[in-house]
Amino acid sequence: RQSPVNMRLSTTRAIAMAFTLALVGCGLVGGQMGGISEDEEEMLQEMGITGQPMGRKNQQPKFPPVKSDLKYIRCSVCRKQVELAYTHAQQVLAKRFKHQSKRKNEVTEFDGEAAVQDYIEKFCNADKPDSPGAWIKKQDLVNDGDKLVLFEHPNEGHCEYECRTVERACEEVVDAADIEFSEILYQAVRDDLPLEKVQRQVCNRVAKVCKKAPPKLDPKRVDYDFREMTAEEKQMADMMANLKDSGMGGTMYRREDLMDGMAKMEEKFGSLMGTGEGNSEEAEEAEAGEDEGTEADEVEAPARDEL
Repeated sequence: RQSPVNMRLSTTRAIAMAFTLALVGCGLVGGQMGGISEDEEEMLQEMGITGQPMGRKNQQPKFPPVKSDLKYIRCSVCRKQVELAYTHAQQVLAKRFKHQSKRKNEVTEFDGEAAVQDYIEKFCNADKPDSPGAWIKKQDLVNDGDKLVLFEHPNEGHCEYECRTVERACEEVVDAADIEFSEILYQAVRDDLPLEKVQRQVCNRVAKVCKKAPPKLDPKRVDYDFREMTAEEKQMADMMANLKDSGMGGTMYRREDLMDGMAKMEEKFGSLMGTGEGNSEEAEEAEAGEDEGTEADEVEAPARDEL
């Protein structure tokens, strides 16, 4: 049986735990973003509630690319890149090439090649939310006879082995083409070139990834399932990426876990207001134990004085 003092301390700690749960659940101590102290995180862990490390606090390594798959997809990834980048360049540069000055010496500012280059530089980052690289998370590598082809899903998936492989292939194309990528797109929009010709200029002439056909697919090649993200998973992944990009970190807790922890605390210790039976009984026992201890001390004191 616990001593009255220990019982009082455990009850106080339990109330502190419940109070932490209430604050986190209501968003008053960082809410789901997890801006809580280490002591509060420790309390939650004692109750079996573990959150998801986020931002710089998340040390989970990325999935590595499958290097043996790169030789099969470099050309198709490049052609996909050019298709998307050319569409963007047309949208960005359309006003510049359609504009006609109404007055002599008129100066009008429009987005130019620098805006296209900026887009390309962000084109191979699959992690940044709502960025040009978001297309990568929709790609699935599918065995098609003796070829490995890109299949695009309507929604984003978890960025695992195949996603990282497409990302790496994308980076190789951008590195190989360098600034010529944006120069070709700028001139293509100005001259209104067909997509097929632009793809040949970038992928065959500059990046040199489509000069020859890819090798036949190894029949033992391992295929990885595409796992589509739910809306909740995408929201969490975007939040984690934004936190990491800003240099911040924390722990995210699911509201359901917090509410479940609160229910267990109330069942064991009563409500925070002290109306629960468990809380009242333990408090009364602790008080009674302390009163008995005090009376014993008062009786024993004269006896020691008489000696």
